Amino acid sequence: MLQENTQPAEPVRRSAKRVIGAVVLVLLGAGLLYVGIDAIADPASVVADSANTGRSADTEAEAKIVGLVMCLFGISVLGFGISLLRANATQGPKPGS
Repeated sequence: MLQENTQPAEPVRRSAKRVIGAVVLVLLGAGLLYVGIDAIADPASVVADSANTGRSADTEAEAKIVGLVMCLFGISVLGFGISLLRANATQGPKPGS
């Protein structure tokens, strides 16, 4: 049952946690993009690094595919982080606060 004098819920205010989370996402996305580009550009280093593990070594084709997937994931995380930063930047302070 709604009363006539109730006010609608206030929109969520921006907070330092949100801004820090957005910055962390941007940094994480940039890191994933860097590692993915590195794996695509130099798959031999990925194959050499995986040869020291207990499982079978990766092939160059696997390294390039995983690098591409990491690039795509990095771009999506980077875009989400930037959109959070933009959303925080466009929200101005509320009047009277």
